[in-house]
Amino acid sequence: MTDPYTTLGVDKTATADDIKRAYRKLAHQYHPDKESGDEERFKEVNAAYQVLGDEEKRSQYDQFGTTFEDAGAGGAPGGFGGFNVNFEDLGINDVFEQFFGGGRGPRQARGDDIGVDITISFQESAAGGKKEVTTRLPQTCSRCSGNAAEPGTPIKECTTCQGSGQVSTTRQTMLGTFAQTTVCPECRGEGKKAEQACTQCRGEGRELREQTLAVDIPAGIADGQTIRLSGKGAAAKRGGQAGDLYVKVHVDADDSLQRDGDEVRSTETISFVEATLGTEREVETLEGKQKLDIPAGTQPNAEFRLSGKGFPHLGSAGRGDHVVTIEVMIPKKLSKQQRQALESFRTAKEKKGLFG
Repeated sequence: MTDPYTTLGVDKTATADDIKRAYRKLAHQYHPDKESGDEERFKEVNAAYQVLGDEEKRSQYDQFGTTFEDAGAGGAPGGFGGFNVNFEDLGINDVFEQFFGGGRGPRQARGDDIGVDITISFQESAAGGKKEVTTRLPQTCSRCSGNAAEPGTPIKECTTCQGSGQVSTTRQTMLGTFAQTTVCPECRGEGKKAEQACTQCRGEGRELREQTLAVDIPAGIADGQTIRLSGKGAAAKRGGQAGDLYVKVHVDADDSLQRDGDEVRSTETISFVEATLGTEREVETLEGKQKLDIPAGTQPNAEFRLSGKGFPHLGSAGRGDHVVTIEVMIPKKLSKQQRQALESFRTAKEKKGLFG
């Protein structure tokens, strides 16, 4: 017999799972009902798996080699030309559904999902609101209301499938006779057909036209997030369920504010004198200007929080904070008077130990 390890393309250290995967791949590849199938190779693959797929037989083969008498010799009962097919390991559902249709009925028609993009401002992403979006997509035909028939003409039961939407055939294979159920080619699985197709949509039940929708933008939405509008996508052919519309939101950047999760961040620059003596600033926030007290002795990169002045938490109550980072500006050039004042400050600092 041909070495089963060679036939399956695995080595002697292969695990049971490795052998099963190799078997399924080759059995599907060489299945005789495929155009590229090879019945002899299919038999060889199954015979090899009869040995290696059984722990006891594999052990005997490893010990005795080509003198081993495999289970298919002499035509075992229930075998197919000298071997048994293990349908469980082969994946009977995979094979039967791939080659014989699986006996399943047609799926309900559904239109395509459509994706569109919109752009909103930084402030709109925080406040929310409505935004119009216009798309050009297949919609229910305004003449036939989606039933695909010319108004005033009948819709009759399909004579090919007698209204079932399916047709059944039988076919002979090396494994026996199998019934195959497929979608009716005449009515495309609907079980009925218009006697005269709609002249506007040519029997599709839909037509291409513009659609304008007001999209609700939730407060707190972030750049790149998507809003789903159920049933607002493309209409299905002949009155099926419409797809969904996915609106991807893009948020314009702001000149002075940045988003960090649900927090807003900004920077305020003050002089070193203001940092030393303290000062006051009007800070631009999502809700307009707000007063910020900067105390004496503020250090560079100090952060101050404006509680609840950030972005709303999407889908829940509350808001983030607005965080203001302080930058202290150090002058590169000083006038004579400024230098003298600083020298006096340094002398006083050294005498009184102002900085410890």
